[in-house]
Amino acid sequence: MDIDKEKKEKLDNIVKDLLKEKFVLAFSGGVDSSLILKLASMYRKERNDVVAIMYNTNTTPDGDLENAQSLARDMDVELKVVDIDVFDNEYIKNNTIDRCYHCKSFLFEQAFKLKDELGYKYVVDGSNLDDKKVFRPGVRALNDKGVVSPLEMAGFSKDMVRAYAKELNLSVYKRPSAPCLATRFPYNHLIDTDKFEAINKAETFLKTFDLKNVRVRVYGDNTRIEVDRDDFDKIFPHIDEIVKKLKGLGFTYINLDLEGYRSGSMDEVVDEEEKIKLNPWLANER
Repeated sequence: MDIDKEKKEKLDNIVKDLLKEKFVLAFSGGVDSSLILKLASMYRKERNDVVAIMYNTNTTPDGDLENAQSLARDMDVELKVVDIDVFDNEYIKNNTIDRCYHCKSFLFEQAFKLKDELGYKYVVDGSNLDDKKVFRPGVRALNDKGVVSPLEMAGFSKDMVRAYAKELNLSVYKRPSAPCLATRFPYNHLIDTDKFEAINKAETFLKTFDLKNVRVRVYGDNTRIEVDRDDFDKIFPHIDEIVKKLKGLGFTYINLDLEGYRSGSMDEVVDEEEKIKLNPWLANER
């Protein structure tokens, strides 16, 4: 994918302007925030013009922390890791429909606290243009708090982010999205945190079959596996092995979702009016 030169220049200039008064970047190690960190590392005048912060929570998928630390080290950017128990918050623990709003609000308090301690002006994140086209209550929390989103401001879609990241030789340009583990449970049910380790192990095991996208969703005794439909042929020869492994991890009924992987499948049960109420900009997409 070719990116319009003017769009790249616009993004570069936004990052340059933010660096003038320094910023804290909410960093996950995903392609979006990694692109922002890469540009910041290229255009900063002093090493500490940008500091990255990562929230290491109960819901962080396995490998994310190590990946983020490696990227920050490669770019010679200081990364502050904040360990947080998000289940101190009742909305998050009970997985309400607007859980993501409360979670982002809770987490970004740490970024603003760090910004103030350092005397920096901005808190920045990696939200892109596509994040406002789907049900993402957390985006509203960022807007409410005044988080700056350079990718969205520059008009970058996810595909454009990946293309620019590839152009800059970022190793994560093809990395699949890795949302928090709370997205593996249905809304308005108490999240069974005891299942997190098993979910991590199950998804890690399934990825050994060369699967791009994998989700293990849990509904009590029922487990729903999502993989890309194009990858079903990689699953079927190993059904017995997969069932044995997942049952060994404590899952009871093992199901393959015939619709295949789709981001935000847990949101399919949320009423459209409720989605627009929580994310007003979605009205423009309907």
